[in-house]
Amino acid sequence: MADVSVRFAMTNDSEVVLNLSLPQALRLMEAIARKVGETLAERSTQNVGGVGGVPAPAPSNGMPSLGPYTPS
Repeated sequence: MADVSVRFAMTNDSEVVLNLSLPQALRLMEAIARKVGETLAERSTQNVGGVGGVPAPAPSNGMPSLGPYTPS
């Protein structure tokens, strides 16, 4: 039996549910946080040299594209 259920909304009417052990859930959260940090750092360096300091547009859903998940 899983210790943690992680739910990801995919569209308005579907979701992915992961039933993970606590160590797996912690590794997943660490990987997500690392990718978000890398993405934010990348965006800030891209915006430094931008035209008039205008930030790059966000994706249509407002979430950063983090790329595929690769477990460590």
